[in-house]
Amino acid sequence: MIRLISASGSVEKSCSKSQEKVNNMTKSTLEKSIEELNQLLDGNDPGVERHERHLPIPPEFTGEEIKKIRQQIPATQLVFAQIMAASPRTVQAWETNRSKPNGPARRLMQLIELDPSVARLLM
Repeated sequence: MIRLISASGSVEKSCSKSQEKVNNMTKSTLEKSIEELNQLLDGNDPGVERHERHLPIPPEFTGEEIKKIRQQIPATQLVFAQIMAASPRTVQAWETNRSKPNGPARRLMQLIELDPSVARLLM
């Protein structure tokens, strides 16, 4: 028997044995699923092959190296700034060693240095 309680009071509702079986089965299925999920999260599931990859920190670039990468494309400081999602003033600061690019900018420069066609994809 299932008892439903509402704001207006208590209402009782009986259910058949087959409904109770379904409810119990659903509960046990749910509990089993939660247990399997916890095993997956803990990395304890033998049926799952897990792969981890740690990327190295992107390299630092000197102003001269940044200018060389930009000229490799070839691009003006304005166009390079647009590719890098930075201002032209920021690119000037990088190239004169007045400031250094952050991690994502260094990663993008690394990709452009390895394959200049990457920059063309962003133009």
